[in-house]
Amino acid sequence: MEGASTSGQGRDGDFVFPIFWQYPPYFTLQPVKETQQKQRLLWKDLILRYCRHHRIHVVPVTEADDFPLFHNPAINRRLSRDVKLQLVDDLVKQGSALWFDRSQRSALVLWRPVAEWADVIYGWARGNGLEDSVVTVEEMQTGVMVAGTDLEGLHREVLVRAVRHLEGQGRAKLFSGGAGDDEGVKFFTAN
Repeated sequence: MEGASTSGQGRDGDFVFPIFWQYPPYFTLQPVKETQQKQRLLWKDLILRYCRHHRIHVVPVTEADDFPLFHNPAINRRLSRDVKLQLVDDLVKQGSALWFDRSQRSALVLWRPVAEWADVIYGWARGNGLEDSVVTVEEMQTGVMVAGTDLEGLHREVLVRAVRHLEGQGRAKLFSGGAGDDEGVKFFTAN
């Protein structure tokens, strides 16, 4: 089975799908163990690349979703909910995704590990002279200083997990304001 090539027919904007996305058998889990393992690896890589490229943080896993990655209309193929569940669960087990709830209807995809997001956040804070300053979580997602950066539009859960990682390193502190939803982050000078 071929599949790792990124040249191919499938396009989504400027994202080029790998060649395997054009083959109907890849939309059904293969019965041969070794083939299925390779297939699952290819899909996990594709999910992470696609989400990173399009800056997608939440992936639906319902039967009726129209998430473009899981549906190739050119070959009339769509992943079943069971296959999507297995693929996303593989990502959860490797630490690249988190289920939102027990029903497993959607997952938070971590196309960057939390520790890497923490480094991006801290680098952004240092680059903007925010050490020993406080900034709200909302400003870190949608504020003027994040426009055009990797932090713009970052899912709140990813951001909070990354700040908690920084807390563990003594580089930041997350705290809640009086209204409950106006969380702030104070960044500390690195030692």
